[in-house]
Amino acid sequence: MSMSMSNKAALKRASVTRRSLVGSASSPRPRSAERYVPEPDEDDDLVAKQANSIALHLRLRADSEPLEVPGASEPAASSPRGQPIPTLRRYPVAETMNCNCWSEPPHASFMVRGGTYLREKKPTKVPSGPYLLRAIGADVILTDESSGNPPCTSIVSKYSTILGGHLRSVPTFVINFVCPWGLILNYYEIPESFLPYLRVDEKSRSHLRGTLSGLEPHERSLARFLMGSDKERDSSLKLIPMAREASILLRKMVDGTPAIIGKALPTTYTYYPADKARGWADCFEVDLDVTSTNSVGKTACNMARRYTSSLTVDLGFVIEGSKDDELPERMLGCVGRLDFPYLHCVEPRASALRRRCLAICGGESQLRS
Repeated sequence: MSMSMSNKAALKRASVTRRSLVGSASSPRPRSAERYVPEPDEDDDLVAKQANSIALHLRLRADSEPLEVPGASEPAASSPRGQPIPTLRRYPVAETMNCNCWSEPPHASFMVRGGTYLREKKPTKVPSGPYLLRAIGADVILTDESSGNPPCTSIVSKYSTILGGHLRSVPTFVINFVCPWGLILNYYEIPESFLPYLRVDEKSRSHLRGTLSGLEPHERSLARFLMGSDKERDSSLKLIPMAREASILLRKMVDGTPAIIGKALPTTYTYYPADKARGWADCFEVDLDVTSTNSVGKTACNMARRYTSSLTVDLGFVIEGSKDDELPERMLGCVGRLDFPYLHCVEPRASALRRRCLAICGGESQLRS
């Protein structure tokens, strides 16, 4: 800028003085009542252009439709475990300046095994096709031992208040990361065509295996995963975490490298049959116990908690194609742009972590917004 800061300040003072004098001719008022209106500045135009460019770039990252669970826009009725926990809203959220929200990033941003991966001397990966499961929500719940509600597995059976109290409105695949400071929950809708494989028993197993030949490779992988034993599931479920907006150190630790999650973390699988009397659909829960991981994993988890106000992470999953008839792979699902400076709490009234949240957020209403 050619104009010095002192000259600009002098011009602004002069401008205010001119407005005061003009106003005094018809309706005199004290100098202190004169409203300060800054003059246009070239820097302001530049900042506005940059902000619009960034906003456009971020909007392109979410490529799916909003959550369409019946009644999800309204709070659900209270449950024995307390009032429904407000679920994270879908990006973009103007009211919160895009904080406390989630999105479903473009499926093609993930590289997966192609159709000839196992036969190539130098295997290469290809962009994934559309997700197998549609993301319908996400929660980040803060709790600890002192609250009386420590981070736990089997969250579906213990808290019907998650997902805004609308859990199991549709067949749901729940992934629960159990962290030292709380839970990270991802919710996906299970298509009706996969429910027979989820409900498999010894009588139907032989018949369902015979239907696998009529499925696409990526569908066949998911069907085998749902029918398989826990050991088989542990060897095929892959996590692809990607820190999109975070510190350099955290991005290096969470860089999108795939990992067979069952080999790295204690993992449990629980199927909850549908309950027509209560209006509950089928539900399948996968619990990943980060608290039992090695020191590197715990460090990354605690760093994520510490820097939540500046962290945006994508959590993608894929069923590994270990046979030719399971290739090419396709992403199972992904919840991305997890941006959560203010975390929900699972009734930790006496929790020290809750008191810290209340102090930061400015009260109960802000904590549950």
